[in-house]
Amino acid sequence: MCKKIVLFFICLGVACGASAQGKDTTKVEKPAEVPVISYSLAAKKYKIADIQVTGIKNYDDFVLIGFSGLSVGDEITVPGEEITTAVKRFWKHGLFSDVKILATKIEGDKIWLEIQLKQRPRISEVHYNGIKKSEREDLEAKLGLKKGFQVTPNVMDRAKTVIQRFFDGKGFKNVNVDIVQKDDPANEGEVIVNINIDKNEKTKIHRIYFDGNEKLTSRELKKAMKKTNEKFSIPNDWKTSIREMFSTKKFTTEEYENDK
Repeated sequence: MCKKIVLFFICLGVACGASAQGKDTTKVEKPAEVPVISYSLAAKKYKIADIQVTGIKNYDDFVLIGFSGLSVGDEITVPGEEITTAVKRFWKHGLFSDVKILATKIEGDKIWLEIQLKQRPRISEVHYNGIKKSEREDLEAKLGLKKGFQVTPNVMDRAKTVIQRFFDGKGFKNVNVDIVQKDDPANEGEVIVNINIDKNEKTKIHRIYFDGNEKLTSRELKKAMKKTNEKFSIPNDWKTSIREMFSTKKFTTEEYENDK
């Protein structure tokens, strides 16, 4: 998405005229030309006469105006840092996909501003695909993605990371997560979120090899690793083998670190 900071000015021309028959003529004034702000010329100071907010339904205007850092009566420089800083404030908040601050009118040293915002969508539904009901319930509690929740890039990135870590803890090291948003045709400004999860196969331990173990045998070291076990085989110590056969063979980073 291309972030644009746009400041332009619109002056309305007034058409005046009179009509008559015969000797009377009709005279129409040409609309005033739209002022062009040149960044190569010296900046000019203006006093803010009014601020309007458009494009947002879920927030009060006074809240957004306050968030911009601009106020009626403030003196700003055009071109200048005040408008740029105000736009950056909205981008940093992360709740808007487009931000523009326009000057709709200029009279002398007074300027009228309009803050145009495009709000990011809110969630109408969330669907989990490719997992069990119990896994879905666990993820719902961890993610907190619910109807009415506002969608931002950070929220989606966090959701993907949480899902990957969740299945990593269950031994699925190669899980693929694809989060797709589509507009909800029944609710304007809302999206349906589809979370597609492909767990793939569990990562299992085939063999454990030790290097540099001089005081303990490999078997003694393997016994000490209570939750990190290799694939079942029939060794001389058949009692130990039977016990290990029923212990976990999946590989999880957390248990491996504990066993180390």
